[in-house]
Amino acid sequence: MLEAKIVCDKNFKIGNIDPRLYGSFLEHMGRVIYTGVYEPENLSSDDEGFRGDVLEKVREMGVTSVRYPGGNFVSAYRWEDGVGPRESRPRKLELAWKAIETNEFGTNEFIHWARKAGVEPIFTVNLGTRGIEEAVQYIEYCNFPGGRSTVNCEKTTVYKSLME
Repeated sequence: MLEAKIVCDKNFKIGNIDPRLYGSFLEHMGRVIYTGVYEPENLSSDDEGFRGDVLEKVREMGVTSVRYPGGNFVSAYRWEDGVGPRESRPRKLELAWKAIETNEFGTNEFIHWARKAGVEPIFTVNLGTRGIEEAVQYIEYCNFPGGRSTVNCEKTTVYKSLME
């Protein structure tokens, strides 16, 4: 029988581990967003509706980055539905989860939550039912003051949040 020997040298280093490896994601599934990170009626929630107990646990766990929108939800997500005044956002049937998506928690809310959680925000784009043009418009929305996009959305809040 052949024998193998493994030698571990704690001083041997190939390279640095990117801290984003210890990241996570938020998906609009079950209780992850609504009643999870965002629940205005919860006693531990702050003035933006973010649950303080969840924020505390995220910081305690050492999560470094959070991807949004995460999971299968992004496959049919229209980023335009989750920006602008909440009362103007469409309520839609989310086919993957067979539930109504209120879009109360969207891009602006995610940025504010990420800052409070002390995590690096990472955005994903829907290439399942949309394309590169919509992805570019989302990037423009989040990064250019006044926007250069043809999409008519409120840009100021997100831009300020990203630049802080």
